[in-house]
Amino acid sequence: MSDAQIFQVFSLMYLSIGIGIAVNPEFYKTIFSDFVERPAVLYLGGMMPLIVGYLIVAFHNTWTADLSVIITVLGWLALIKGVLILVKPKLMIAMTKGLVEKKKFMKIEAIVAIVLGVVFAGLGFCPKSPVF
Repeated sequence: MSDAQIFQVFSLMYLSIGIGIAVNPEFYKTIFSDFVERPAVLYLGGMMPLIVGYLIVAFHNTWTADLSVIITVLGWLALIKGVLILVKPKLMIAMTKGLVEKKKFMKIEAIVAIVLGVVFAGLGFCPKSPVF
């Protein structure tokens, strides 16, 4: 997979989630609640970022001075998140509950996800643009 294709996937994911949170925050609050209340969901929520993070780190562990290093950083963050969820689930549950209980968190998360999605879309769909 090329860097542009990876950025395209990230952009679609972040834009979809960000817009989804902005349009239907109650649905995402339910998802977060299910995440912390159901051990099987928590387990799968740890396995997914662990696997995706590992694959990115295994096949794209490039520490360069260009913007493709973002992919490597996201891979490491996902890997670490997956490990933390599986090794320290109570810590991750406490963090998630603390964030979901704050009303501003959902708005901020939506805005951050949309901004990241737009940036990643620019990097993925317009990689030759002088802006990126």
